[in-house]
Amino acid sequence: MSNDKYQLFSYWRSSASWRVRAALLYKGIEHEIVPVNLVKGEHNSPDYLAKNPSGLVPTLTRGDLQLNQSPAILEYLEETYAQNPLLPPVSDPVGRAKVRALSAIIACDTHPIQNLSIIKKVASLRGKEGVDVEFAKWVIERGFTAYENMVAKTMGKYSYGDHLTIADLYLIAQHYNAVRFEVDLTPFPCISKIVATVSEEPCVKQSHPSSQPDAQ
Repeated sequence: MSNDKYQLFSYWRSSASWRVRAALLYKGIEHEIVPVNLVKGEHNSPDYLAKNPSGLVPTLTRGDLQLNQSPAILEYLEETYAQNPLLPPVSDPVGRAKVRALSAIIACDTHPIQNLSIIKKVASLRGKEGVDVEFAKWVIERGFTAYENMVAKTMGKYSYGDHLTIADLYLIAQHYNAVRFEVDLTPFPCISKIVATVSEEPCVKQSHPSSQPDAQ
């Protein structure tokens, strides 16, 4: 594999990009951010589609390596770089499964359904312009209800015990979306407590959307 640093093709407000930015920083992996302007349609350019056929962010590259989809990228980083693990140890397979299950509530059941392209399409199907904010709020509330109920049984300072895991990276990015769509977070005290802790992590602060070179 090339010794060149990784390039992360990212959009500042992308939840999926934020997860990977935070993981790279937490593990101390040298990389550079390559902004992809979704508003201007740069993700649909032939050059970018050659890197990511789905036309989505993030994409992680280095030399001949091209990886798409944040769950796959996070698993790759975890398997390749042992420092600062983001999963419980292999000796705790139940814990690893629980962390992955929490992550999947966000990655599979919540974020994709409230993504910008989806809530635009829902609005269009309902004969509305713009985005369907109420639909987005419903999706997030449903996902957070499931996360809250599960995490109440696993949390310490973080979503699983007292160590940062990938579940926390999924959660913090989705919480940003919840605030953006003005979701009432009162019913989610466990989530709010975890987010308050995770927000203080240096890797989370540095990878925050407002800290990105393409932030608007």
